[in-house]
Amino acid sequence: MEEKKPTSTPKPDPAKLAAQSMQRLKFWIDFLKWFIVSVALVVVTIIIDYGFKDRQAGLAELKFYDNYVTELIVLNPSPVQKRMLAQYFACVSPSDKLKEGWKIYYDSIYPQYIDYITPILEEEAVLSQRFQSLLTSPDSQDASREERSRIETKLAEIHKILYPEMKLPEIEESGQ
Repeated sequence: MEEKKPTSTPKPDPAKLAAQSMQRLKFWIDFLKWFIVSVALVVVTIIIDYGFKDRQAGLAELKFYDNYVTELIVLNPSPVQKRMLAQYFACVSPSDKLKEGWKIYYDSIYPQYIDYITPILEEEAVLSQRFQSLLTSPDSQDASREERSRIETKLAEIHKILYPEMKLPEIEESGQ
């Protein structure tokens, strides 16, 4: 009978294992370099570009906003339109800080609005009452018709004051 020699598995060479580990490490380092350069750098560039575009859009928006505020509030003598605009912006402004500023402005313009509008409302009430009395009177003389026509014209003028048409400023076209 033949004796079998125990087969021994060759022991791995530590130098070979270290070289393989070093090769895997080098592969992962190269992969990480590629990832940083090609992926992360692109993402950072996109984020920065978005920030610049957002800032540019914000500046353009502020330019138009400044134009409207100047023409509709600063140069506008009518407290009615100032109040309407302040009320609008107090509701639709994008940030709470802007909304609060518009609410403060609305509160400051409101007493001027009341002082301006009170005599107009009183005159409207008197004219409406007189107009109704002329309509219901059996008297249809020419003088009564003239007075009704005059009152209708005056009421139309008061209506334009109470409910003004908002005229927006002209937008200047830029070379964009």
